[in-house]
Amino acid sequence: MSFTLRQITYFLAVSRFGNFRLAAESVNVSQPGLSSQIAQLEDRLGGQLFLRSAGAGGVVLTQLGRQLLPLAQELMAAAGRLDQAARAPRLPLSGPIRLGIIPTVAPYLIPALIPALRRAHPDAALELHEATTDALIDEIEMRRLDAGIVALPVAAPWLRAEPVLRDAFLIALAEDDTTYLAGPAQPDAIEVERLLLLADGHCLRDQALAVCGRGEARRKLNLEATSMATLMRMVAAGMGMTLIPKLALADENRDGRLRIVPFAAPAPARDLAIIWRKDGASGADAQALARILRGLADVLGVEALGPDARVVDGIADGVEVAAVSPD
Repeated sequence: MSFTLRQITYFLAVSRFGNFRLAAESVNVSQPGLSSQIAQLEDRLGGQLFLRSAGAGGVVLTQLGRQLLPLAQELMAAAGRLDQAARAPRLPLSGPIRLGIIPTVAPYLIPALIPALRRAHPDAALELHEATTDALIDEIEMRRLDAGIVALPVAAPWLRAEPVLRDAFLIALAEDDTTYLAGPAQPDAIEVERLLLLADGHCLRDQALAVCGRGEARRKLNLEATSMATLMRMVAAGMGMTLIPKLALADENRDGRLRIVPFAAPAPARDLAIIWRKDGASGADAQALARILRGLADVLGVEALGPDARVVDGIADGVEVAAVSPD
């Protein structure tokens, strides 16, 4: 009997999502391709692993599938330890590293990060992926990404996080909007009924609502954007107001079409962190990246988070906070 780690990965994905389509999307393969690999695994094991449930497209584990599940999880954990052992002797950032970055950070960070990484670690082979926080955490859990850059808090007990940058929020309005004639403004002065937001799945949406200290019940505008660039153009067109992270300000207001109002001190902010698996092989790489990111704080116009920094919203559900070493 023989099988592949790919087949085991696909089996675990279907077990997790209970749906072949969602599982295929999570591992970036077509549904027929995933189904074919599952069928081959079933042939080798001599029985079915999944049965169709009453829900549309849903599946449940058979008795054989339930028996295989803990063994498959152990196997993938062992494969991760093998990868860690193979990579341990090398210096940090002297080989490949697969890094995920959330969309409200990636376009503003990457132009500064890449040249700095090349100068400090010319042997690093960086593979970049852009995805929402939940998707990045899933990818790290499945070991398809080594590390991620996200906004805190994050929630997964198997993760380790190292805060790196504090990115203050500002109020963005159309150039002719007279709602705020001058700053600084208090967070509770935000007109939630005029607040424009990113679509569900973006952590910046939740952060914007949290800054206002209110939910969505009072919002009258059902206008959402799928990218920061679209959101800022909606604001510039006079459709409402929003919060803009300082990290994005230079790019998103390069044409000067927005009027920017600061918050009164202490300004609300989001804290950015590097995350990785506690049991993964990428801890040294992630911490080396953290040092590079702190060194870019002045260039990016944000604040570096040092060893004793207290994060804005904490870190949820048992996520370990790494000790931050001085640069």
